[in-house]
Amino acid sequence: MEVVNSGGSSLQIPGYRIVKKINQGGMSTVYLAIQRSVGRQVALKVMSPVLNADPIFSERFQREANIVGQLSHPNIVGIHDIGRYKSLNYIAMDYMPGGSVSEKLAKGPLEPLDALNVVRQIAMALDHSHSKGYVHRDLKPENILFREDGSAVLGDFGVARAVARTTRMTNSGMVVGTPYYMSPEQARGVAIDGRADLYSLGVVFYEMLTGAVPYQAEEAVAIAIKHLTDPIPRLPARHALYQPLIDRFLAKDPDKRFQRGLGVADAADQLVATLAGKPNNQISQLNNASIGVSSLARALILTLFSSLKDRITGILRRGRANPDPIEPVRTEQETLVRLRQLFNEPPKHNRWWFLSIIIVFSGIFFWGQFSLVSVKSGWQTGFPTLDDASRSSATLPQELLLSNHQGVKSAGSDEIKSRADLLQVNASTDDTLTPNLNNNPSQVPLDPSKTPLTSQAETNQSPPPTAPILDTAPVDTLETYALTVKVSPEDARIRIMNIAPRYQPGIELKPGKYDLEISKRGFAKVRRWIEIEDQDISLSVKLDQTYVAGKKIRSRLSSGGQGPEMIVIGPGSFTMGSNRHSASRPAHKVEIQHPFAISSHEITFGEYDRFALATGRARPSDASWGRGERPVINVSWRDAQKYVEWLSKETGKNYRLASEAEWEFAARGNISGPFWWQNTNAQGKANCRRGCNSEFNGLFTIKTAPVGHYEANPFGLFDTAGNVAEWVQDCYQPGYDQHQTNASSLKIVNCKLRSVRGGSMRDPANRITADYRRGLSDSARAKDVGIRVVMEFN
Repeated sequence: MEVVNSGGSSLQIPGYRIVKKINQGGMSTVYLAIQRSVGRQVALKVMSPVLNADPIFSERFQREANIVGQLSHPNIVGIHDIGRYKSLNYIAMDYMPGGSVSEKLAKGPLEPLDALNVVRQIAMALDHSHSKGYVHRDLKPENILFREDGSAVLGDFGVARAVARTTRMTNSGMVVGTPYYMSPEQARGVAIDGRADLYSLGVVFYEMLTGAVPYQAEEAVAIAIKHLTDPIPRLPARHALYQPLIDRFLAKDPDKRFQRGLGVADAADQLVATLAGKPNNQISQLNNASIGVSSLARALILTLFSSLKDRITGILRRGRANPDPIEPVRTEQETLVRLRQLFNEPPKHNRWWFLSIIIVFSGIFFWGQFSLVSVKSGWQTGFPTLDDASRSSATLPQELLLSNHQGVKSAGSDEIKSRADLLQVNASTDDTLTPNLNNNPSQVPLDPSKTPLTSQAETNQSPPPTAPILDTAPVDTLETYALTVKVSPEDARIRIMNIAPRYQPGIELKPGKYDLEISKRGFAKVRRWIEIEDQDISLSVKLDQTYVAGKKIRSRLSSGGQGPEMIVIGPGSFTMGSNRHSASRPAHKVEIQHPFAISSHEITFGEYDRFALATGRARPSDASWGRGERPVINVSWRDAQKYVEWLSKETGKNYRLASEAEWEFAARGNISGPFWWQNTNAQGKANCRRGCNSEFNGLFTIKTAPVGHYEANPFGLFDTAGNVAEWVQDCYQPGYDQHQTNASSLKIVNCKLRSVRGGSMRDPANRITADYRRGLSDSARAKDVGIRVVMEFN
């Protein structure tokens, strides 16, 4: 039975050893745990005790396990156990170490073909679920998880419902789900079927391609209205190839959507097969989203033309006296690389056909390039360039003077040119361009008095022309206020989730509420709503660094090179010591409250010699066993202190020796027995004198093994048993104070004996256990004692 602190009380789940907390929500907490009976890693979902009094929540929690227990599919999370202990309901399910789609989106949009692959796998999972009569009802990025091999898995069936059942967990008309991903019929609260899940999957697909959900608003009701009334959103031109799929996914009428997940899979297979120029091998007869050659050609033209336009615009901007900052190439351009890879291996009978199409496309592109360059450069007689138009007082087309429905402010001459470029691209795909003014009363003419000046050259230009009034009635212009966010670290990503314009320091925004997200890999994401009323706002946000257990890190040395390889150890609790050895009594519970990093192997001669040469200290003897990758020996506890002080100075990090509690917790690797390999047979597991069958020990010879020669423990640490014993920070005392439950080291004034842990190549197998300890003078140097270091996280 494992005990884990949860707030002020202790959580006990028989049959499981809890490793760490993975996630926590209002309804439940998920832990990474080991199922003792089979030694399997599981995600243990424990319902919040405060909700047990509510029968609806209890039923919903138990219902998830009952539903998933009936759904056996490689792309649906598997359930291993369900139970109740005292007042706690829990479910043991598959552990997904690959994270979720939501975590991947925090780093930016997915590569299009990767997103398509995720959609295909989840569609097959939904098809299986729907065939069993269950609708998920809450499909969103957080509920799409990844196994270690990268395959996508659908989880969280807590609000799923059987279509054919007469009893319902929610009252009639009650809306269940997440507003951003709800289908129109789900938002109305009417009866739904599996096609509602496919709508939600389409929203997730759109978000994976663009990085934003298609319908955004401040309130849940407003979002629902957009799902019901707004037109289907258009993908950027570079993703036009996937627009037919989005149109089928997000159709307002369920009868016009994909009818089954199998149809989605067929459409995805056909799209990839068509791109590769190969025959379509449909997996079923449900394909209702066929992609013809003409639509594929049109999509390829739009994709390549978008790339060409970006490059030409960048070249023209670089030629100006005061060029605008050139934004980095979009990662979506990698789509072109993937398309080229698909074209490399077409069937022989299609090769010339594809080559002919590519030649035709190339001719069209060259003509378009010449036309665009001639317009930009003013080569055509009597045709003014956009720069001339922006400087003149002529009236610009009304479409260029309208702000979009997401609150884009007035723009300077450069922004007008960018919009003109966008209109050219749209004009290449549509015969007409009609602005939608009726559904967006917030659109107002540009206010030239508030156009920002971005360079000295622009300040010398005449102001842009005044926009024509759209109506005879006066139009009120809302004041705007600057938003500035100062973040630490400075390279963190800042996004305003409910508007289209990208955040820039001092961005001008109209009064209202804004969904602010600040993120950086390796740090805890911050997301909050802010409200702008009648003044500028300046925020300071510091992100807390996160450390994933098992991650390997190395710090750079200021003198060159890198410090020792470290492995992150997460918080947890364990039973320290044992009653087998008198010096290790009594066994007692210890809580590791904070993560730390510990060197993956013992410090080597190579690593220690760098320190000795840098500080002018004598290099320790290697006893003729070899240096390099062998563990350093003949170093005292005082020498170890000098080494960690040097490491700290070189890296700017806080290095030190481990406390006894930290060392034992890391050495055990979450195994409660005397050895991390879970049995008493040490042969082939470590370098020790007797019982290990070590190749480095003979009848009359004994020596150390190179670090990492034997298998690592579950935490990824090498040689925590045998090879060389290791200095730790604590003052040595026979036995433990059973009342000490934290991981701090034992400090005694004028301490002379320091603890040594892990046993060595000189010890028999029964003295290389995780709990074995002995004391040694802090000035002693021995052939069987070395160093392992810890790095603290600030």
